Amino acid sequence: MNESRVFSNKEILAKLKELNVLLIKADNTKRLQTISDDFPRYGRVALPVNVIAPADPNAPVIVMPEVFGPEEALKALEEAAKASR
Repeated sequence: MNESRVFSNKEILAKLKELNVLLIKADNTKRLQTISDDFPRYGRVALPVNVIAPADPNAPVIVMPEVFGPEEALKALEEAAKASR
């Protein structure tokens, strides 16, 4: 749902390009233990887990709700950009 609502949104795609954001997608089709081991780190027990990591490694990651829209994504991207300045 997030993929179609958020990551296909033209405004989001423009903001990602403007901020030079690298998108990484993990596929857990094979139920890899290394991916499952990271769920508790973000307060989750399964996918989806969407996080925004600021460029500053000392800034905390932003864990998105399981379902979110473009407005929440833009707000989180701006917050991450501010944390990296």
